[in-house]
Amino acid sequence: MVLANDFDNLTDKDIELLNTYFDGFDYQSSSHTFLANYIWRNTHKLSWQIVDGYLFVAGLGNTEPEEEEYFASFPLTCDGSYEPQRVRTAVAKVKEIFAGKGQEFHMGLVPAPLVPAFREAFGGEAELTHDRDDDDYVYLKSDLVTLGGRKLHQKKNHLDYFLRNTEFTYEEATPEMVPEIMDYVYSKNEYKLGETPEEWKTILEMETVAIGELLKFVGKGLLSGVIRIGGKIEAVTLGEFARTNSRETVIVHVEKADDRIRGLYQAINNEFCKRLPPETIYVNREEDMGLENLRQTKLSYKPYKLAEKFAVTFR
Repeated sequence: MVLANDFDNLTDKDIELLNTYFDGFDYQSSSHTFLANYIWRNTHKLSWQIVDGYLFVAGLGNTEPEEEEYFASFPLTCDGSYEPQRVRTAVAKVKEIFAGKGQEFHMGLVPAPLVPAFREAFGGEAELTHDRDDDDYVYLKSDLVTLGGRKLHQKKNHLDYFLRNTEFTYEEATPEMVPEIMDYVYSKNEYKLGETPEEWKTILEMETVAIGELLKFVGKGLLSGVIRIGGKIEAVTLGEFARTNSRETVIVHVEKADDRIRGLYQAINNEFCKRLPPETIYVNREEDMGLENLRQTKLSYKPYKLAEKFAVTFR
């Protein structure tokens, strides 16, 4: 752990404080929520600290034991404002903390809305490079609900086939269902591992741990949906509002379905989005991590935009 505090044993007051920073600016990034950090806290050894009025989150970017590399986020604001000199001073102090722990300082990805603040603070001292693999896919909720027009015609065909040929029920997850959901995740992984490229397997294992952490929040504000066929769970989705003080954007952290059942993926997505509140306009379905199959799937839903992120190199 690099910074002063970890994400374990937090009090309600701690979580409320953290959310003032995660809610303090429209970062347009699936990683800029309390929940997104909490569920990866152990995998990426995440820690946090408030320095000069800004929140920094630090953790492992590369988790390979021989190549561990820590990063710190660009500072998060609690009031929407960034003062260039204060940003520079705060980052300099975090660099000193890293040095004191024997760690080389690296800055994490900068979401596009923060690029102007970054450039005001650091100007030509650093270079920003677009990182396509980490762009979030943002969709209009209305598109995912209607699947209208030629661009989504194939998705609509798959959904219609499922609706015509399948008896199913849809429900929100409850705390009592958590063990059953995890059993479903393990069973799906069991058949998927045999056909999963080697580079996906570690990601799949890490994701399973994160899902277990995410399910701790069922009944505590987590958005969820489950499809049962013949009484058995065959699809699940889990997400949250991007900001606790706004319902404009929903982030989908998990979507699992039996892809051997035609139209099931389209159904869990559609049923979930149909039940989102009227105020919700956008659905962020996270990045593709540079995995080609995942990229093609996400592109096939015709995103409204890609929420860009940028890698930082200090000169």
